[in-house]
Amino acid sequence: MAAELSFGHNLRAKKKEVITNAVSFLPWAQGCFSALPGCTTERPGGGIEAPPNAQTVDFKDAPARMLGVALHEYGSPHQFKVQLCALPREIRDSEVLVQVHAASLNPTDARIRSGSLQHLCPMSLPVILGFDCAGVVAKAGNASGFSVGDQVYGRQTLERVRESNGTYAEYVVLDGHDVHSKPSNLSFEEAAAVPFS
Repeated sequence: MAAELSFGHNLRAKKKEVITNAVSFLPWAQGCFSALPGCTTERPGGGIEAPPNAQTVDFKDAPARMLGVALHEYGSPHQFKVQLCALPREIRDSEVLVQVHAASLNPTDARIRSGSLQHLCPMSLPVILGFDCAGVVAKAGNASGFSVGDQVYGRQTLERVRESNGTYAEYVVLDGHDVHSKPSNLSFEEAAAVPFS
């Protein structure tokens, strides 16, 4: 059975706590921003290149950063740290940007976090993990089959977790083929547990 990690109220409270404690938090976090795959404003060797057929995502009322839960070392769940990272800014025509309302934790997440799969699935740490989520489409590519405002659930691939970020964040870019409309009789938390099952 998957356990759910709900974003929203609890995460917003943590965000307020992070901003309130900015003096002690930000000096430590600044070093993490540049090392966090998928949550950087620049990568070594220059800026991030736009993917082919990319659309710019415009967050009119959103801050420049989002909260994400990053794994800094393999081991216990205590290795996760809530931190600020850059919002995804571009999507391909076949992709959707999902505002995550719930993310589920499944056995694969636990094994990757513990390091027991590091020889089969090596990750460049720190990384934002998470494979399953449910939320609302914030931006949809022209060929994705979805529209802004659609309630969806979906699964992130291992390669996408490595190159950008997983679902333990406020927003995630998913391939349209890995996203499905959320049934109206399921909550976001219930729908987030569907991809693994």
